[in-house]
Amino acid sequence: MKELRILSPTAILGYGFPMESFVEGMKRKPHVIAVDAGSTDPGPPYYLGAGKSFTDRNSVKRDLEIMIPAALKAGIPVIVGTAGGSGARPHVEFALDIVKEIAREKRLSFKLAIIQSEFDKEFVKENLRKGNISPLYPAPEITGADVDESVHIVAQMGEEPFIEALENGANVILAGRSYDPSVFFRRSPLKTVSTKDWPFIWVKSWSALPLPPCPVAGVIVCSVICTKTISFSNRSRPPCVNAPRYR
Repeated sequence: MKELRILSPTAILGYGFPMESFVEGMKRKPHVIAVDAGSTDPGPPYYLGAGKSFTDRNSVKRDLEIMIPAALKAGIPVIVGTAGGSGARPHVEFALDIVKEIAREKRLSFKLAIIQSEFDKEFVKENLRKGNISPLYPAPEITGADVDESVHIVAQMGEEPFIEALENGANVILAGRSYDPSVFFRRSPLKTVSTKDWPFIWVKSWSALPLPPCPVAGVIVCSVICTKTISFSNRSRPPCVNAPRYR
């Protein structure tokens, strides 16, 4: 079995790390730099519903402006899961704005993938009507009214979207709500889905010019991967559900 070395500089992006530790980690020639950026510890579901990050912007930028240039120099990817702390669209955009700022200031050029995990309420209600959403015990059944009262509805993704982004050449990945270990997967033995099975996929080189918006996510970014799954979160009363894995 071949060795796969993963450098995770900090428990949560924005919590910081000693520069000496990072340098020592890079000396071990990691194959990827990966970090989870989310947590429920600060008090869910406030930050999800409010669309705010629980980490300081300057602290997140400090971590990323060390990680990204080092990764590009070493020729390895940077993977961030649950960007912005909760992974809804405002949180991903919070992290994306920081990455763009770093790229401008340091004159960096790279392929960036954005994996969104927020879904339209009508999409969730349609799947609720079809019986595709069920509670995770002991959470109660959710209703259409629960969906309407929600501020941000997000999915929890596994490793498959990250694999697809890497196989499309992404150097930096910012993902919405992610299963914590999904950024630390082992790529080589996993059989990924074919690109034709994904409805909307773009991974493009960094450019200052706007790209066409994704038909599902409705976001204009440097590169986008739009994916489909089902999950649910509510600002005041978040039921848990079984979210199907990406196929």
